[in-house]
Amino acid sequence: MLGLRCLVLIACAALAACSALPDVPGSERLDPRSQPFFPTSDFPVTPNVEALIGPEDCQGATLAAQQFDLPEYPARAYARGLQGWVVVRFHVYDTGRTHRVRVARAVPSGHFSEASVDAVEDWLFRTLQPGQALSNCVVMFEYRMGRVRIR
Repeated sequence: MLGLRCLVLIACAALAACSALPDVPGSERLDPRSQPFFPTSDFPVTPNVEALIGPEDCQGATLAAQQFDLPEYPARAYARGLQGWVVVRFHVYDTGRTHRVRVARAVPSGHFSEASVDAVEDWLFRTLQPGQALSNCVVMFEYRMGRVRIR
C-alpha cells in the first residue's frame, strides 16, 4: 500500500512538473485561416438580392457607412472548406446604429450566420435626421474561396 502511494505521488509530481514547462513554440493551435483554403464543394447559387428587397425597404434616406468591417470567415467553416452566402436584414436608428439585425436567408444554413450578424451589429452609418430611421435594409455576404465580400 505504501508503495502504491509513493508511485501515485511520483506520478503527480511528474505531471505537475510538466505543466510548469514553458510553451513550446509552434505547439499552440494554428488558426486554420492561416493555411491555404481548399473548397470541398461548389459555391451555392446566389439569390437575386434585388428580388428580396421590397419597394418600401430601406427608403427615406441615403445610407453612408462610417464604420463597416466585413465579417471574418468562420474558422470552422474555413477548415472544412465550406462556401456559402448570407442575406442579412437590419434597421438603422437615426443615430446611425444598426438594430434588429437578422438573417433572412443563408446557404448552407448556420455556418456563416453568426459572423454575418455580429459584423452588421457593429456597423455605423452617418447620422440621419432626428426621428428618421430606416427599416429592412439588406446586405448579402459571400463566403467564397476563403474570402468574404459584400454583394
